[in-house]
Amino acid sequence: MTKFVLAGVWLLGWIHVLGFSPEGGESVADTIVGIMQNDKSVYDPMVFMVFNILGVWPIIMVAMLVQDTQGKLKAFPFAISSMILGNSALYIYLLLRKEQKPFAGRITPVIRFAESKILALVLLASTIALLVYGLSQGNFTAFMETWHSNIFVNVMTVDFFLFPIAFAFVLTDDMRRRNMSINGWFWLYALLPALGAVIYLTVRKPLPDNR
Repeated sequence: MTKFVLAGVWLLGWIHVLGFSPEGGESVADTIVGIMQNDKSVYDPMVFMVFNILGVWPIIMVAMLVQDTQGKLKAFPFAISSMILGNSALYIYLLLRKEQKPFAGRITPVIRFAESKILALVLLASTIALLVYGLSQGNFTAFMETWHSNIFVNVMTVDFFLFPIAFAFVLTDDMRRRNMSINGWFWLYALLPALGAVIYLTVRKPLPDNR
């Protein structure tokens, strides 16, 4: 049932992209350059915020998934590739993902990186800074005008909302393998887009030591 819902959400995203996203506007390359120049007269700060938080999300998902017990199928190539390909690669991994057992592997350098509280704090500070900037300096009406006219901004906004759904679907597994209670805090982590995820990475318990 979980994978059925996940596949349905992913399919709805593709239906929107293929059937309802706008035509025309600047090329993808020109749009990316324009966003990164952060000229408020060209792209609203909320566009800059969404674009850059999309760079934070794949790292969040790596930190959530590299501990998976999957045999030869590894999560991080799928999560990292979502920086370029959007959520497609990540959702393919989640649909192929096996039911998770308690963590019993060794702490590899990649897992050690994912578990680092320094990484979590950097992601937390970056996300807060982007949210404060975008929400305080941006204009929702201007953002929506761009969303309706620029295909890249339209598609990246869809990705922005697909990431939290993917995070929510793996959050329970990660909390259980750390012996954390599934309580009201779960909803805070799951329902605050991006911010809830980085707060969780900052406060989550370490993996059990199975040496």
